Amino acid sequence: MYTIDASVHVNALNPAEAGSAASQALLESIRARGCPLFSPTLLLVEVAAAIANVLGDAERALQLAVALAGLPNQVLVSLDDALAERAAALAATARLRGADAVYAAVAQQYGTTLITLDQQQLERLTPFLRTARPADVLSDLGTTD
Repeated sequence: MYTIDASVHVNALNPAEAGSAASQALLESIRARGCPLFSPTLLLVEVAAAIANVLGDAERALQLAVALAGLPNQVLVSLDDALAERAAALAATARLRGADAVYAAVAQQYGTTLITLDQQQLERLTPFLRTARPADVLSDLGTTD
């Protein structure tokens, strides 16, 4: 079970970025295997915003957000009071940005591995939950990019 940060989704969509091939391969492998994904609803907002900014195409950005929401193995988690409290505690304790703490709170709540390209999450969350880069998870799954 995984929680995948928006950084990985956006990276997968931009072949010019370093690591894009690994992010693409990871997302495809997880989709093909039907691995459960637990993501905050914030994922849809962050991906739509990033894609609209990079591509300058609001329609395409919205289509991608709808596609993410419709993945059969995707469970979208709303930010309720309990999750907000968990995220606030992680933000304060691990010194994370707000959005990053929301992904971490979802991963912690559901016992998933947080897959991210964000260096702060990778470094600061190790005492609280399992984090990994896309290439590391590909290796664990026995897949190469």
